[in-house]
Amino acid sequence: MQDRSKQNVKIIDVSHHNTINNWKKVAEDGVKAVYIKLTEGKSYVDKDAYKNYLGAKNAGLRVGFYCYSHCTNDYKKEVDFFLNKLGEMKPDLPHCLDLEENKGQSKAKVNAFALDWLGYIQKKTAITPILYTGYSFLSNFTSAVAKYPLWVARYREGAKRSVGFDNPGNSKVWSRWAMFQFTDKGRVNDIRGNVDVNEMDLAFFKSIDSGVVLEGDANPPSSYRKGDSGLGVKELQQKLLKLGYDLPKYKDDSHYGDETVSAVIEFQKKNRLTVDGIAGESTLGKVDDLIEELEKTKAEGLPKVTSLGERYSIQVKAKKDIGIYRYANLSKNDRSLKKGTVFSVYGYTYAAWAVTGGFIQMKDVDPVPVTLKTGGLNKDMETEFRIFLKFEKIKADLNLNETGNPSATITISGLELVKVKQFLDEKGWYYK
Repeated sequence: MQDRSKQNVKIIDVSHHNTINNWKKVAEDGVKAVYIKLTEGKSYVDKDAYKNYLGAKNAGLRVGFYCYSHCTNDYKKEVDFFLNKLGEMKPDLPHCLDLEENKGQSKAKVNAFALDWLGYIQKKTAITPILYTGYSFLSNFTSAVAKYPLWVARYREGAKRSVGFDNPGNSKVWSRWAMFQFTDKGRVNDIRGNVDVNEMDLAFFKSIDSGVVLEGDANPPSSYRKGDSGLGVKELQQKLLKLGYDLPKYKDDSHYGDETVSAVIEFQKKNRLTVDGIAGESTLGKVDDLIEELEKTKAEGLPKVTSLGERYSIQVKAKKDIGIYRYANLSKNDRSLKKGTVFSVYGYTYAAWAVTGGFIQMKDVDPVPVTLKTGGLNKDMETEFRIFLKFEKIKADLNLNETGNPSATITISGLELVKVKQFLDEKGWYYK
């Protein structure tokens, strides 16, 4: 993993074990943010959490909270307890799972607990959490956990312990750390005794920085809407940008203004959700699902999928009992469809059709023929239509009806049907 850098951001983490006399003097010592212990397990609340929160906020510091976790607990109870005790305190940094003891559990169970805990709080808050652990504990985690940012602790022994390593070492799972706790023997202005000192990677800090939000907020929001601000809004904006939605002026500025409302409305229309410009549970969930698919596509080098959308979707019929695959490389069969089933497809790769919730092999289905009828097709239009069919090597017959208002019919299927529809739409010619 990477070395420390003078450009990185100085962050401390505290609990009731630390005595802070003057938070403004802490800020004057170059500290930019603080992680505060909020809960432990599913029943303990740090007695100084709220006092530390107010002190740090009033000193202009960014604030985050962590839960010291016990992997033998029910992860949902821990997360729900943590969010309940968060109350109206509004964090500026991602929520943190502090997991550094196996409590006699196997590596597989520790890893599963971490995935469940982190995934659950992300669903509840729409904010990607961070994992804190010691360097020697990293071997408990698999690459599935690596989608969450790493906060790693490792100290030097003896006299140099207050200095720490230049980097924590290498990991088979994470290539970079988001935050590095290099000492638990640090000294900071007006904090009595030793304190944990960390560096946050500058690039990561910039990606999550939404400023210092001072106003109170409801117990973690299940929705974001116009006028909201903070880390949750910033992350929503970042995800919309990744998915190709335009925020041309303000980008991920952490403020839910008209630009963000417009992008959310566009997203909701495209994904057949309730169109209200409010990022509620369904919208946030769909955003996360699409981001997960996008990341898997990049990670696995999946074939590019060309979207047909709702307008150009076509119907196909299963030749036999067939499988629906989760990914475009047809690597995981999720469920099956019976022979003769007719259903719509909304995109394609070189060998697969994209259907709702997955992909099917092109060779396993027959496209269903559709007869299109045009209206008002004069001789010049007929000639242009035939030239198009010849150029595209489409062999379907164009049958003319010259009585009354001249028209034509063409029976066609599959991608040839899509091409014909797109041609007619580009020309603005009526058809049904």
